[in-house]
Amino acid sequence: MKSIRVINIIIFSSWILFGFSQDYWELITTGPDSTFSRCMEISPQGDIYLGMNGFNYPGGIYRSSDNAQTWEYLGLDELPVYAIEVCANGDILTGVFAAMYKSTDNGESWYEVYHEVLNVSVIKSLSNGYVFAGGGGNLHGILLSTDFGETWDTAFVFTNYGQENLKSLAVSDDGNIWAGSTNMFGEGSIWFTTDLGDTWTNMESPCTYTQTIALAFHPQGDLYAGFYGEGFYRYNFTSQEWTALYFTGISPDDFLFVGNNKIFVAFEENPGNWGGVLYSEDGGLTFEWINSGLYGGGVETSINILIRHPNNIIFAEGLGFYRSILPVYTKIDSPNEHKAEISYNLPNPFKEKTIICWDKAGNDKYLKFILHDNSGKTLLNILIENTGRYVLQAGGLTPGLLYYSIQGRDACFSGKMVLVN
Repeated sequence: MKSIRVINIIIFSSWILFGFSQDYWELITTGPDSTFSRCMEISPQGDIYLGMNGFNYPGGIYRSSDNAQTWEYLGLDELPVYAIEVCANGDILTGVFAAMYKSTDNGESWYEVYHEVLNVSVIKSLSNGYVFAGGGGNLHGILLSTDFGETWDTAFVFTNYGQENLKSLAVSDDGNIWAGSTNMFGEGSIWFTTDLGDTWTNMESPCTYTQTIALAFHPQGDLYAGFYGEGFYRYNFTSQEWTALYFTGISPDDFLFVGNNKIFVAFEENPGNWGGVLYSEDGGLTFEWINSGLYGGGVETSINILIRHPNNIIFAEGLGFYRSILPVYTKIDSPNEHKAEISYNLPNPFKEKTIICWDKAGNDKYLKFILHDNSGKTLLNILIENTGRYVLQAGGLTPGLLYYSIQGRDACFSGKMVLVN
């Protein structure tokens, strides 16, 4: 095993430390009973999807297009929804009890695309149409689709067949896939593929039991991994070394990175305590709990998923559905450091063309430009030069409300515009 470099971090004597003068989170009460939510996803244009528990509680999936002010029920009646994935082409995939469903019309209608496993709780898509998925029950491996979820095959079966189940998936900037598993009767594992699922390689773990419950890639390229009861670590591909970032005994469920230095870590539970959110603003050197506003700031709360909305608000799902009271920014897009808008387009509304401008920042030579219409359909998904200026021609576009996002390793901008006749 590669050497493990453990950095000395400050361990706070209390489970909860508040570095904010007001609550960090607020409970969202405008939609379905969030106590029974199971999963969450946010599209590039800002639509929020919430999957519900089902069985003895209201099931199905809900959508909000106005920052969780109002909600629309999209169906999948009484089914427990375990996972939601919005693909690059605008299609939506959901993992439910014993099946997967797909929508090609922004959730207005659904049809079944897979029905052979107990449940699908992890789905991760690529822009080229490849989708990887898995979960618990009788699967014990990883499913693969090459057509945005229309058809499925088994891409990989775990070594400990009958025991291991897929728990987490992460995609690197170069399109390689990392998969983490858990095992009720032994060790879990970390596997990766560099050829879109044709071959898989086992990655050495820094932990004893390797129950891998969370994987994510930092904007700088390092892999973050959370292990049940054994804390979380960072793997650097240059040095090929793991670094322990927080003490053992905790079980991270999700990572969210805002720029290069801000790290949010979600916890459903910890030994002897409920969970919440850990936060670092120095790249993982120090952490503090930011649970203020989660059930009054007490420890009796659980957070499973953290997602940054295009408007820079963080949404958190777990035992309740929350959002951050204030937006979060990187040094790149902080309004305190830029008097101009983060991004804008002129003219707006426009007829023939509009010029989209943003603050050129970071080391990206090219950025991904994605354009959606008001229904969520992807109209453009291209690479553009990071010049701070892009001319969008109206030819071939239907008049109406349009949403754009400009994405890179060091920057992410978004906005909306109106195309008129």
